Amino acid sequence: MQPPMRVGILTSREIRHRYFVNALRRRLPVVAVAYEDTGYAPAGVAIEDLSSEERQIVSRHFEERTAEESRFFGYDAEFVLPSECGCSIEHLPPGSSNSPQTVAFFEDGGADTLAVFGANLIKDPLLERWSGRIVNLHLGLSPYYRGTATNFYPLLNDEPEYVGATIHAIDRGIDSGPIFRHARPEITDGDRPHTIGCKAIQAGVAAMIAVLSTMERGAVAPVPQWNPPHARLYLRKDYHPRQVVELYRKWDAGLLERYLERMDRVRRRVYLIE
Repeated sequence: MQPPMRVGILTSREIRHRYFVNALRRRLPVVAVAYEDTGYAPAGVAIEDLSSEERQIVSRHFEERTAEESRFFGYDAEFVLPSECGCSIEHLPPGSSNSPQTVAFFEDGGADTLAVFGANLIKDPLLERWSGRIVNLHLGLSPYYRGTATNFYPLLNDEPEYVGATIHAIDRGIDSGPIFRHARPEITDGDRPHTIGCKAIQAGVAAMIAVLSTMERGAVAPVPQWNPPHARLYLRKDYHPRQVVELYRKWDAGLLERYLERMDRVRRRVYLIE
């Protein structure tokens, strides 16, 4: 008989990440949770070279993100207390997720599997210690969009068919490990960019729970990633607030409406693990 899984969670501190923890701990045997302050804040990127109108667009973008995530996830986004879950809790400063202290935290909690969402890049010794047992929720469809903000850039590139989530094993690359499952949001008329993003988070969290439940039963076979033409990798250094301005220019010019007209056709072109 397969022994019970003992899940450790490594995530960040925003509303979406706190919701992730609570969703998993209610469905899976979670033994340790580490909330990492990643030190990354795209809302704080300098915008001095933007006009007053452009600054307002960027500010509204991030205000809307907070509002939509509160609407979707705020009902269940409290930080977990040890007394509530019977598990170990740690709050990590920036740059410490791969430290020996973090390894010791999860070892002391008895974690045999790590679920990751929104943390900094996983490296040794964490990667070596749980090799093959670190599962990531990547907001984006790998291998097509890897890296950061990979549900923002498909919209900016007028490719909403690539919005979604990927549950994959973490390897030494960036969102490049073998894939357990993809998930896509249902995009409908009237959605806004962050509405679509929150739907993708919902779908990704549900997919993570399904994958870990399957792993606990011992029946799982991830698929190695392939090399599609025109695959994209975005890093934090690639982001500039002017991209936000460009997204809303396209949005106001009918980006969503045009996509909905061709959605059935273009979605079928994207090969996914489902």
